[in-house]
Amino acid sequence: MKLKLVLLAICCLTAGSVFATDNHRIPTKSRTITNQIPSEMGTELDMYIEYAPIDQLTLFVGEEFYFSNFLTPDAEKFDASYTSIGLNYAPHKNISFTAAYEFQYLAGNEYRHRVKLMIIPKVQMGDFTLSLRERFHMTYSMTDQTPEWLLRSRLKLDYSIPQKPLTPYVYVEMYNPLQSNPPCWYDMVGYGVGLDWMVDEHNILGFFYEFSHSSNGAQSIASYYHLLGVVFVLGFY
Repeated sequence: MKLKLVLLAICCLTAGSVFATDNHRIPTKSRTITNQIPSEMGTELDMYIEYAPIDQLTLFVGEEFYFSNFLTPDAEKFDASYTSIGLNYAPHKNISFTAAYEFQYLAGNEYRHRVKLMIIPKVQMGDFTLSLRERFHMTYSMTDQTPEWLLRSRLKLDYSIPQKPLTPYVYVEMYNPLQSNPPCWYDMVGYGVGLDWMVDEHNILGFFYEFSHSSNGAQSIASYYHLLGVVFVLGFY
């Protein structure tokens, strides 16, 4: 059953990459653009393995694959892969903390190291859950040998359908650069919808779509991005 779900996820992303465009021009160190192509399309496949050795603590490893040249210019269908390892600590049902290290490979032989710290408070209202994820990360490029500091703030609303293993959700996320010059409050905003399917008590298969808008600072050049994604989580609890 688990193998079939993984194959299903791969097939969905492969189909999405066929319909995505190939003429993207997003620089590797920024979410700004170098031309005025109004819209970009990308696809993403995420796979995670989680293990909970004790209550309230979860260890995880993950792999994220990006296709259709969504992040890097002049690449073929494969765009980038992110390999991560980290831990999640939930001292209370309404708050959790996450720390992770991520190694990134981008098409064109660029390598990056990223450290991520997250705090997620949430409020449950019947079948609804409202959460705010504050994610701080530092990305160090081996090519440029410079760090990039960013704060991502995501407000998310989940709805657990009664007596069904399905949880639809919506979210909005703001990307806040911490070293921009001239200073700006944000350089990208993303809006997403998705659905998580609890295959069983340990495994989750998710699907999502995200639309994001980026602005190129003082030039006020805007660009729009569409991202289709599949997420598979294999848990050992």
